[in-house]
Amino acid sequence: MFWWKVLKVGRVDLIHIVLDTNIYRNNPARDNLDFKALERLSNADLICLHIPYIVLREFQTQQRDIYNKDLEKSVSGLNNLSRRLLDEDILKKLTSIKEELEQESEKILSSAEHQITSWASNIGAKLHPLCLDQASLALEAYFQGKPPLKSVKKREDIPDSFIVQSIFKLHNDHNSIHVVANDRKVREAFTDTKTINTYSSLAELIETDQIQNELKEADLVDNLGILVTALEQFEDENTAIKQFLSNNIGEYLVGKSFYELSIQDDDNEVTILSYNEADNIQLEVPEAKYYGNGQFGVPFQLRIIVSAFFYILKSEYYSRDIEREHLPSVSDHNTHCFEAEDEFELSISGLVSITIKRDDLNISELANNIMEDSLKIDEISNIEVD
Repeated sequence: MFWWKVLKVGRVDLIHIVLDTNIYRNNPARDNLDFKALERLSNADLICLHIPYIVLREFQTQQRDIYNKDLEKSVSGLNNLSRRLLDEDILKKLTSIKEELEQESEKILSSAEHQITSWASNIGAKLHPLCLDQASLALEAYFQGKPPLKSVKKREDIPDSFIVQSIFKLHNDHNSIHVVANDRKVREAFTDTKTINTYSSLAELIETDQIQNELKEADLVDNLGILVTALEQFEDENTAIKQFLSNNIGEYLVGKSFYELSIQDDDNEVTILSYNEADNIQLEVPEAKYYGNGQFGVPFQLRIIVSAFFYILKSEYYSRDIEREHLPSVSDHNTHCFEAEDEFELSISGLVSITIKRDDLNISELANNIMEDSLKIDEISNIEVD
């Protein structure tokens, strides 16, 4: 969840912000344009990010669990290798690596937990401990079924109850608050509080006029409309962004997963293995958003044919009509499922970032300020099977 408050300090509007656990979990590396914009505003002392204790510990323990599973897989893999027919010196090295990994496991897990606190310190965020009043109010909501709980004594909603109370406490200190949370229950907890506005994503907040204006202020930019127009003209003449997408989208997609409901298994998940050349690349340069520090995010759409693997229930596979239906190539996976591989034609939507140098900017010669080596596929927002 994201939360902000505006405090007047002379001519500066200081925006106070809180991110709910799900916002951090959606991007644990905090490296997309929305988080970069947040960091820039914080480092420019235009916002203050607040991290309640429950949000911090929820995220830290989630990360610890993810890293611990990776460690267990690594140790298991080394154990499996050690049982293979290998030279004695290699087996000794494998044993040594496994022992060292086991010895360092707690340091690795602690490091996983500390990443967010180090990041918070670097951008000047404030960590807030749990207080007695928050605990009392959160537990009372649990016993009475008050928002964000939908019924009494619903244990899985206890963390959300603590988070909501921490925001109410911060609201008492900072008046107007803006909250962003994926969880509708959390957003609805503030429905009756007019000075708490809610959003469903960090991107939605970053795109608001107020945040966009703060980003402009951070860079002393007052001519973004002209820049976007010049960027559009540059692309029309050079097609640099389209060429970048054509050259890089395939590798970016390898390993990514999407969902296809026609595949009958436990999760309908399909993972991309390889790709053909992308076509029908469309850019929406006029819809570009500014993220500070000369960085623009340009929405794009394209089509691409990929090869991907998935699991399909054997019962579903054998029930298909061979005469009328296309059957993927399959190999045995387990008693219930085949591992299958097939081609899919996809429609992809996403965001590509590009940076324009702010020093000695010359609108009439914008090509000299566009950093083509800064081009990066920032995110894939939607994958649809055609």
